[in-house]
Amino acid sequence: MNRITNIFVLAALFLPANLVFAEQSRWYSAEQVTHGMDLFAANCAACHGQQGEATPDWRKADDQGKYPAPPLNGSAHTWHHSMDVLRRTVKQGGGKVGGSMPAFGSVLKPEDINAVLAYVQSLWPEEIYATWAKANPDDAAAELLPVTSGNVDENGITGRLAKLLPPQTTISDPQATPVSGVYEVKAGSQFIYIDSTGQYGFVGNLIDLATGESLTEAKRTIERAAEIATFPIDDKVVFAANGEQRAYIDVFTDTTCPYCRKLHAEVPQLQAAGITVRYLAFPRGGENSQGDRELRAVWCAADPVQGMHLAKTQSVIPDNDGTCEAASAVTAGYQLGVALGVRGTPAIVLPDGTMIPGYRPHGELLATLGVEKDRQ
Repeated sequence: MNRITNIFVLAALFLPANLVFAEQSRWYSAEQVTHGMDLFAANCAACHGQQGEATPDWRKADDQGKYPAPPLNGSAHTWHHSMDVLRRTVKQGGGKVGGSMPAFGSVLKPEDINAVLAYVQSLWPEEIYATWAKANPDDAAAELLPVTSGNVDENGITGRLAKLLPPQTTISDPQATPVSGVYEVKAGSQFIYIDSTGQYGFVGNLIDLATGESLTEAKRTIERAAEIATFPIDDKVVFAANGEQRAYIDVFTDTTCPYCRKLHAEVPQLQAAGITVRYLAFPRGGENSQGDRELRAVWCAADPVQGMHLAKTQSVIPDNDGTCEAASAVTAGYQLGVALGVRGTPAIVLPDGTMIPGYRPHGELLATLGVEKDRQ
């Protein structure tokens, strides 16, 4: 066996279960993960948790508008960022993005920061790591990541933009694009492209004219798939495939939506073909609308699957006031839908993150998913 193979054999034998690598394609070595685990325990675990699990209320700001330490185990937004951004955050702290994380640039050497990030990424499920790697191929391709210098001056690039937006808007660090001198930032849920001087920007799709591919939509698709993947399955109403699951779709839905009902009428045919349909709540009228109240009643039903079916097929809404703990999934689904650009229902999200707005016949969906209509 070669050196790399030996590393992963040793990892499987001696590292904790959560650190065993499912594939040999990650950029870091087992030695880096072991070293990073020790550094993380000494410097990071007090806030982020020993395995990056953080605290249940990490999305809520405190009285000073500061956010507590988020999860680093792949269930939050760490995977959104390139290695340069992650290194810079560890080095400079999180104050610039509304967090309370201190700077560790005077505590950790560059190779230590790489090791900490190796440990953090070892906590990510394969699906999350693969999504990150697809968005950051240069970072993921390196066997041992070098420490880069000369980071872009994000304040110089995003300073003018920040002054034009509401103070609470989150602006990401600038990411280089294939266009020389043009950087991509995300302001809220909107992608914006800014020149290196920070004086000019545009909103729209960045298109590779050689291939016709929208690089902006490709980025949205990657993020959408990962966000959907981290949304708790228990917060969805799931109509499972009959027998072996061959594929799944996630559907933002509203019980008051006629086309949602039309799609639901074809769910049995999708199930018969091996497709699982996973509903997320998206009340089109927002909070306190009829759809919001009905969806909360469905999620609070003793059997939400049956409650959803009756609501869509017979307009029979479960008899409860919709104030149970499970009803928080309605708010969460709506917020996620808004963040992902859902504008109406149904909004169908495929496993790769592609979003199909509106109703589609089951036959068309099966063809898109590459599943034959009639199972053998």
